[in-house]
Amino acid sequence: MLVLVVLGHRINDDGGMSELMSVRMKITLSAIEKFRPDKIILSGGVANSNVDSSEAKMMYDFLKVHGVAEEIMVMEDKSMTTKQNAEFSVPIAFELGATELLLITSPEHMHRKFLNPIKLFEKQLSRYTEITLRTYCGT
Repeated sequence: MLVLVVLGHRINDDGGMSELMSVRMKITLSAIEKFRPDKIILSGGVANSNVDSSEAKMMYDFLKVHGVAEEIMVMEDKSMTTKQNAEFSVPIAFELGATELLLITSPEHMHRKFLNPIKLFEKQLSRYTEITLRTYCGT
């Protein structure tokens, strides 16, 4: 079972989608079309105290408007960091029955050296050897 995990980005002070989140949503739409996932975990909490909505909810609403079925989307809306994205999303993926996890984020995030999402997810997945990790950032 293929599960996408989409990493959010801080919502703008005006409640709008940040440029990086917009990029990640375009990558997500591409990944959905290309890979046809069974489930999608939208990962991101309320990182901006000026807004009441979580990143997960903003991504959920965006994908719903773009025709993604509600029943395949799961919101992980507690994480505040990339490390927490991994800590909270991997157990959800396991509970969903994932055999493959496809990590979705923007290129600059995927390839950063400090708090690299790939390494953070690999660390969490070391406890769940039945789940393999792939990445997709639209490149």
